[in-house]
Amino acid sequence: MIVRKSVLLVLVMLLSACATNPEIQAQKDEEIVATRAQERWNLLVDGRVESAYDYLSAGYRLVTPYSHYMKTVKGVGLWKSAEVQKVNCKEDVCKADIKIQMEIRHPMMRSPARTESVVIEQWLRDKDGVWGFLPTVK
Repeated sequence: MIVRKSVLLVLVMLLSACATNPEIQAQKDEEIVATRAQERWNLLVDGRVESAYDYLSAGYRLVTPYSHYMKTVKGVGLWKSAEVQKVNCKEDVCKADIKIQMEIRHPMMRSPARTESVVIEQWLRDKDGVWGFLPTVK
C-alpha cells in the first residue's frame, strides 16, 4: 500500500512539473499551432474558405464577418499545397512559417509556372485557450 502511494505521489509530482515548465508548454503550444495551421491551409488549398474562417482568432472574427473575410482571400485555385515548416511560441503568441506551393496559368504560357513562397503567420491564444490565426491588415 505504501509503495502504491509513493509511486502515485512521484507520478503526480512529475506531471505537475511538466505542467509548470514553460519549455514543455511552449512545445505543446507549437504542436497545437502547427496542427491548426496545417488544417487551415489544407482547407484553403481545397477552396473551403468558409471552413478556414473558423481558424481565425476570436477577436478577428468578432469584427470581420465572413462575407468581408472571403473578399480578402486571394489565391484559391493557385495554391497547390502548403506545409508548416516551423512554429515558435512565446506565451500567447506564435509565429508559424508556412511554405506555399502555387501554380500560375496564363494563356500566353505553354505550361503552368510553379513557384513557392514562405509566409509567416501570427497565431494568438484567446482567453479560452484556443489558438487562432490573426491576418495582417494591409
